[in-house]
Amino acid sequence: MSSADKETGAEAVSPATTFQQAIANQECVLAQHDELLRSLVSSNHVMLNQISELTTQLRGLAGQIAKTAPPGPALAANPGLASVSVPPPFREPVVPVPERYRGELGSCQAFLTQVSLVFEMQPLSYASDRSKIAYTIGLLSGQAREWGTAVWGRQDSACESYAAFVAEMRKVFDHPVSGNNASHRLMAISQGTRSVAEFAVEFRTLAAESSWNDGALQGAFYKGLGEALKDELATRDDSPDLDHLIALAIKIDNRLRERRRERSARSVLGPTRTPSAPGPRTQPDPPPESLPEPMQIGRAHLTESEKLQRRSANLCLYCGRPGHYIAFCPARPPKGPARQ
Repeated sequence: MSSADKETGAEAVSPATTFQQAIANQECVLAQHDELLRSLVSSNHVMLNQISELTTQLRGLAGQIAKTAPPGPALAANPGLASVSVPPPFREPVVPVPERYRGELGSCQAFLTQVSLVFEMQPLSYASDRSKIAYTIGLLSGQAREWGTAVWGRQDSACESYAAFVAEMRKVFDHPVSGNNASHRLMAISQGTRSVAEFAVEFRTLAAESSWNDGALQGAFYKGLGEALKDELATRDDSPDLDHLIALAIKIDNRLRERRRERSARSVLGPTRTPSAPGPRTQPDPPPESLPEPMQIGRAHLTESEKLQRRSANLCLYCGRPGHYIAFCPARPPKGPARQ
């Protein structure tokens, strides 16, 4: 075999060799992780044994004090010697394991908060910064796990201080929607086919990330509502704050949806006819003295006094009758094609 053939064979083997070396490096990193976790578990067991021994010694001392305490007045003068309060062995509460973090850019802060709650509830198990870092890396998956493995493999300052590790992690993954981004989304979102309650959840989430005042938030929320909701809100007084506006919109939306379900059920069952039921009304509407008339062509708007009178009496703004909103007024003509 010529020297050229040998060089060609060496080049062909080179990628496989590189791959094997990469696998070997990963095995070394995993072995380091396993060794660290084993040492942490061993340290925890030793600490718990020491606490148990100290508790036993304290109980023994308490028993000796109770036996040697003088009876009579001396005992009465020192009631604390007769019964020494011995604390029970300390057991850390069981805390649910947080969900694994895959590197979602908007969920980094929530993940770190859940991990910090574990450290708060189990201070003995995670007393050192390295134990906290190891626990956090163990909960990573996907691209976040690849990042954490690389950081742990470097063993730099980020692996010695938990605060430094969190700062590095936030630098990479903590990029939530806030500030100007939240403001832009507030201006763009709309109710669509969702209920107002569902729309309000997304709106409140973005509102918490923005710096808008209450008046601006009310305007943005009203802008995103459906047209039927806007028609109904136009007949109501202005809301004093965003919470009142959202509550009112949800109440009206629930009622409108209920009415749609009622009409849908009647259309499926068909009209109910009885012998005594009167036929359709053909006579003209009552005179203005007894009941207000619907809005006529040429008079498209009610006066302010008429609007106020109908609102206070809970009457429809179109026909002046009770029991329904203007959006579902039976006297209101259906929208037809535009006139040529």
